[in-house]
Amino acid sequence: MRMRKALVAGAAALALVGCVGLPDSGPVSAGEVQEGTGLGDVEFIAEGPTPGASQEEIVQGFLQAALSPADDFSIARDYLADGAAWDPLAGVALRSGQPELTSTDSATVEATIDVVGTVDEHGTFTTVADDTARRTFVLIEERGEWRIAEAPDGLVLSRFSFERLFDPQSLAWFADDRATFVPDVRWFPRSSTDLPAAIVDAALAGPVAWLAPAVFTAADADAVRVGDVVLDDDVAEVTVSFEQVQESSSDELSMLALQLQQSMVRLGITEVVVGVDGVEGYSATSRDAPEASLPSVDARPIVLAGGELSYVGQGGAPLESDLGIDLEAAEATSVTVRDDDGLAVALASGQVLRLVPGADPVVLDTGATVAPSLDRAGWAWWVPDAATQAIVVSDGAREIVLGLPDLQGTIRDVEVSRDGARIAIVTDVAGGTAAWVAGIVREDGVPVSVASPQRMPLVTGSAVDVAWATGTSIAVLSSTQDRGQQLVLLTVGGATQQLSTPQDAITQLAGGIGASAVLRARSALGELLVLRGGQWQPSAEVADVQLVATQI
Repeated sequence: MRMRKALVAGAAALALVGCVGLPDSGPVSAGEVQEGTGLGDVEFIAEGPTPGASQEEIVQGFLQAALSPADDFSIARDYLADGAAWDPLAGVALRSGQPELTSTDSATVEATIDVVGTVDEHGTFTTVADDTARRTFVLIEERGEWRIAEAPDGLVLSRFSFERLFDPQSLAWFADDRATFVPDVRWFPRSSTDLPAAIVDAALAGPVAWLAPAVFTAADADAVRVGDVVLDDDVAEVTVSFEQVQESSSDELSMLALQLQQSMVRLGITEVVVGVDGVEGYSATSRDAPEASLPSVDARPIVLAGGELSYVGQGGAPLESDLGIDLEAAEATSVTVRDDDGLAVALASGQVLRLVPGADPVVLDTGATVAPSLDRAGWAWWVPDAATQAIVVSDGAREIVLGLPDLQGTIRDVEVSRDGARIAIVTDVAGGTAAWVAGIVREDGVPVSVASPQRMPLVTGSAVDVAWATGTSIAVLSSTQDRGQQLVLLTVGGATQQLSTPQDAITQLAGGIGASAVLRARSALGELLVLRGGQWQPSAEVADVQLVATQI
């Protein structure tokens, strides 16, 4: 298992002293992964079993010592009986609070754990809601001391500890158009030596299950890595098994190389060369693959102010496109604009409008209460009835009704990601706001279904708005019972971060420009607000903003 090798290799740089548990409280923040990230100056403290320790003390010490991966978890293995088998990295369970230990009989201790997430051997993080797990430890006396004869495989870590042993990276898949990358966050042990191999293995294993129907991977389902990943400055050489070329072309081999290069771009890799085991001289480079990129937009916000849509900052000017409607007079409350050509979709006085530059507006629906979205392929997305499990899509000529998977609660907002492969949905449920992310299945660019969704952590309060903050995270705005607001950044397949809210209420959110979580918002006072460095800053370049446009 590559995860195991990477974590053990990284342990050589880890300092180990004395014995305490790590804190479980405090916010979990989602951060950018820096090139060459290692364990740094974090010290994991562990010690072996003490003479005369009770059964529960042995289990407690074992769980704490499992935070120290040095020498194949040698300190934790000191708590095991001779010959006892334990696979520490068969999986990771993330817990909240401390395990509750109970002796169930004279030789058994049961640990009750509140599980909030799991991570599999390929680094896939899955949020778990209100799940209690029980792990049973069987003990025996050995040379007059209690030792663990049977221990459940895997690690049990607090979120605090997990994020200091593991780093997030983004694998890359292709959207339906084969020209747009779709990111997929994975978690790997902190190690600079084996991290490239771990990323390659995860990429060959394929997309996370909920996203798989919506993306394309050039890797054959049976292909595996052969040998080490060879690094030469910023070039990585990868050898894959013969299965990769049995039913695929040389173009797909170069596309696989490009996928791997994009997946390792944060490691400074600019080129990947993929060879095939047993086929001498047959290889492909990422530089020969068809062009593909992460979606990007104009860095300048677009707002509706003074009766027209216009850019703000850096010589901001009105949009050149004539959308054929006075959006201010129509009392528009949301607009999504495609950067390439100015195509837009808007919600105005309950009407869902498709706005083609130089043409008359097309009314797609009336009586809508949920702001519509627009994808890069030109399809408008809207919810005809917030209480029903359906969403409608239209390209102006065709209208298709897509059934939504069973979502709890009433839909309050939806937004399609810029890559067009995913949709974020927020609903009001008992106890707060439920956030969901689902893959969009397309055939020749046409949306045909919404795949089974991935549920995100519950957010306190009633849903107000959702926006894609980056390609891997959504921002959820909710209103609380004390008439305040809460803003939470949910990384898809990763951590949750509480963001600050401005003094004046936010009425609308819009996403940033790309990798950085720069959010824009409209305040209740009509200000354009921009979130920078954790603080909301009003723009001095525009006033009386009616809405902030979403840019795709």
